[in-house]
Amino acid sequence: MSSSAIRGLADLNPNELQAQSLGSGTAQAHGLTLVLREPQLRVVQASTNAAALLRRPLETLLLATLHDLGGDLEAQLRARRASPALEEALPLHCTVGHGSESLAFEGTAHRVGRDGWLVELEPLGDARTVPTVELPGRELLDRLGADVQVLSTAETLLALATGAAGSVRSLLGHHRVVIYEFTAAGPGKVIAEACCTGSAPLLGQTLPMLELSPAWRAQHLRQRVQVVADAGVPPCELVPQMQMGADTAFDLSHGLLRGVPAVRREELLAQGVCATLSAAIVREGRLWGLVAALHGEPRHVGPGLRAAVELLAEVMATRIAAIESYARSQVAAQVQRLEQRLLEATSSEGDWRHALIDDPLTLLRPLGATGAVLCHDGELRSCGEVPAERGLPLLLQWLDGRTQAGPWHCESLASLNPALAAMSPHASGVLCVRLSAAPRHLLVWLRQAQAPLPQGTALPWTGTDIALAAALGHAVSELIVQVNAVRMLIAENQLSRLRATVAKAEEAVVVVADGTPAAFYANEAFYLLAGRRRDECATLDALARLFTDPVRAQRVVGHVRAEHRAWQGELELQRPDGSALPVSVRAEAVPARGDSLLGAIFIFQDLSASKRAEAARMRLEAELTRAGRAAKAPEGRALVGAIIANASLAAMDIADSGAAPAATPLLQEVQASTARATALFERIRALS
Repeated sequence: MSSSAIRGLADLNPNELQAQSLGSGTAQAHGLTLVLREPQLRVVQASTNAAALLRRPLETLLLATLHDLGGDLEAQLRARRASPALEEALPLHCTVGHGSESLAFEGTAHRVGRDGWLVELEPLGDARTVPTVELPGRELLDRLGADVQVLSTAETLLALATGAAGSVRSLLGHHRVVIYEFTAAGPGKVIAEACCTGSAPLLGQTLPMLELSPAWRAQHLRQRVQVVADAGVPPCELVPQMQMGADTAFDLSHGLLRGVPAVRREELLAQGVCATLSAAIVREGRLWGLVAALHGEPRHVGPGLRAAVELLAEVMATRIAAIESYARSQVAAQVQRLEQRLLEATSSEGDWRHALIDDPLTLLRPLGATGAVLCHDGELRSCGEVPAERGLPLLLQWLDGRTQAGPWHCESLASLNPALAAMSPHASGVLCVRLSAAPRHLLVWLRQAQAPLPQGTALPWTGTDIALAAALGHAVSELIVQVNAVRMLIAENQLSRLRATVAKAEEAVVVVADGTPAAFYANEAFYLLAGRRRDECATLDALARLFTDPVRAQRVVGHVRAEHRAWQGELELQRPDGSALPVSVRAEAVPARGDSLLGAIFIFQDLSASKRAEAARMRLEAELTRAGRAAKAPEGRALVGAIIANASLAAMDIADSGAAPAATPLLQEVQASTARATALFERIRALS
């Protein structure tokens, strides 16, 4: 474009030309970008390659209307301008040009600002500048239906991620597809991959090309799929270049053809990667990870396949929620099975630790660990394959300062602390949780080094592993509280110290020691749960009156004490404001020698969140039923059915997981993710 033409444009009304990308101000060269302004749909900004792709000088393109350009693009935009969902990109199959000069394009368009359009077009046929992969619509729908069904049955995160990587690589044909999980603190890592024969494995590794800034992660939440077609070609500028910060600036950050910064292109090329597609895996409103396809040569991905990969990422997000919730429920079930053994061991032998460690599968199998170490009250207990006992104190001392704020983990102990390198054969991977505020009260899981990975490196701990460790550590901490409550009944001389332990517990606990009259104690957490003062509940009769059905509450207490058997069920506490609070009640009878009873322990838990979660699940199931009835189109019916079935399974797993406080937002997330997946299906069907 000539300098005089640019000066002429600069002399025009700035409100007529103001269009500013909040990204790099550039566009990838395999397609063209147009910024249009209503009401005439006038071109106010264009990528410099638009001249060649549209076969007209750039100076005649700028400030031209779509009517001037010819073709059916104007008619398509005007027909869709009243759509209520213009924040989402609208798929386009259109023509631009007059008569025999008409050119075919595919692409997207969506609203920007109050009166702007962002139009991104990619040429079809021989005009393409980059090889493009796409599948016929019917074949794509059939394959997606099968893939969704397979992913919906995955029982572990590893199986899900491995299956998803294989499905995406089969669809796209890229050299490598990785599933990359981000972490709350520290770098992310590859948790699964599918690649061509002879490629060096990346499993467990951090990929700098995927470790970008928080702003980039936020961008991926807005634009779920991002494509780099050819990192070796510099992007084209958007002209005219506008001043940043104007009030009328258009936000072009949703653009799929947004230019790739030079630093990122150089980083990709340095790793032998020329083309990428990355799809966001979003959980609870944050970027959980990426499905990233990497190719060593220029390659573009058509809109149908882009939507397909985004759909699979949505299915993954739903299934991850279900897997994590189900895994938590499994830990809870295992802890419940252990509970009676621990209580019996405490009452008969005075020690619960052996009951926790004597079955290695209890601690090792859920986390895929090869060894475990329990450190409590200055004693060490272990199971599985662990380092020599003389070296364990050094490891535990080093870990003690790293577990103050939740679980701590690593995959290569020797790389973090060379002084502990001798432990690598049995303890390359370490995952540790704290059981109490006391020094070295730790539960540690270990993994051996893996031969295919770099020396001294174990398989990576997944987010699910870490969540399970936290849940199991919390459960053991609760058991410690219960055990201390039992010891309070067994050893009167320790009553003062153990009463303080129970009193400070987060769980609402009532201890009843048999006698005439029965000794009664409730901790502060119980009074907070009931919303009562201590002087309002100082006897068993007063305790029963706190419930909406005091007669049933008295029968429960009497049953446990008379039958010497555990009881578990639900009651309702009558709050001072007149409301009823649903609570679960877990009662354990503590036997003494012979047929006598030391007393009973009652643990109460607020069920209001669980009730809300169940209501949310019922609403979701009703929505899914209506969605299934609404899917009338015969093509892709199997895919829609698979999407709905996947969401239904996830809803059941989440609701049954026992993670009540988190269940309601998770169910809402499943509903939103399913809605996105259904919309993507409709987009794919429209394209086909």
